[in-house]
Amino acid sequence: MLYNQTFNLDQVAFASEGIKDAQQTMSALKSANQELKGMMKTVKIQDIDNLQDEMMDLMDVSTEIQETLGRSYSVPDDIDEEDLMGELDALEADMGMETESDGVPSYLQPDNLTDLDSELNLPSAPTGHSAVPAGRSHAQAEDELGLPTVPRASLRD
Repeated sequence: MLYNQTFNLDQVAFASEGIKDAQQTMSALKSANQELKGMMKTVKIQDIDNLQDEMMDLMDVSTEIQETLGRSYSVPDDIDEEDLMGELDALEADMGMETESDGVPSYLQPDNLTDLDSELNLPSAPTGHSAVPAGRSHAQAEDELGLPTVPRASLRD
């Protein structure tokens, strides 16, 4: 019986706290409601609509300005990007046919270079060593890169 009485008192205390919380919630809602009413007097939906319309107009003008500044002077407006991509693919295919299996374009192949040299009447590239200055011997030693070796006496230890 004592246990039941304690349980009943706890239930009443719990209900009392719930009502107090509800009263605080109601007072908070009332004050928030009054504050919102005061704010709504300063904000009008028509003003918001007008502001949104102005922002859209400004964004349209900004887009038009960017398009105008990005316009190319030498490219006509009626060029289709699909056609340009098709032409680029065709050029790449042509370049692919010009290259040999080693990846060197045909116009840089050695047989084409000699044809070009003969057409332009260019002198042939030197094949031997350059002239040896006076006082130097032809028998000077060379390193693995074909450069003259430095005499041992000129090296510092």
